[in-house]
Amino acid sequence: MSRKVLLISLAILSIVSLIIFGISQAAGKPDVTRHEAYFLESAVNVHIEWQSPNPVVLVKISVAGVEKKIKIDAYDNKRNRDGYAGELNVTLGLDRDRIPREPFTYVIQLEDELRIKSPLVTGKVDVPKTKQPGGREVGTIIVIIGPSAIVDRGAMWRVENGPWKKSGESISDLSVGPHTIEFNDVGNWTKPEKKNVKIDDGKTVIINETYKSR
Repeated sequence: MSRKVLLISLAILSIVSLIIFGISQAAGKPDVTRHEAYFLESAVNVHIEWQSPNPVVLVKISVAGVEKKIKIDAYDNKRNRDGYAGELNVTLGLDRDRIPREPFTYVIQLEDELRIKSPLVTGKVDVPKTKQPGGREVGTIIVIIGPSAIVDRGAMWRVENGPWKKSGESISDLSVGPHTIEFNDVGNWTKPEKKNVKIDDGKTVIINETYKSR
């Protein structure tokens, strides 16, 4: 009889432990795993990636006096062994009378479907220097590569046989006109096709490209 009681007690203890573990997992906070922001004259492009125990349903961004709340469909979060992952790429317009001329900060916060919020995450937006009178006509290009797993494995890009660049890096002295971007080979992934882009004087072009698993 005592053996039976012991087995029942152990079973109950195991169930309680699993429940407590599940609650602690569900109550974990969302985490911003990657974030980048780029200045686009009168706007800022922000790229965010996250990992969360529960689906993220709201992203709050504050930059240069502009605050934006972006709703995320729970089904846009991808289930993985650690919970849910997702990403967002958004361009925020700036007040034309308050456009920064020096580097400035941005703030990100996530909120999941249980209304649990992530810690505040901050970053810096670099502002390209204004072209001096008499200078040659040039523009800037920034390439963002996804998914994050391929970036960690060394995915890179370049313009017309120039030096290889990492995801999020920029080239700020490209001459105006057409240029070709290419990507390197990485393991069993299919790289993006070569891409033709046009560079305009004083403008910034942001390209988002994704490697695909074979």
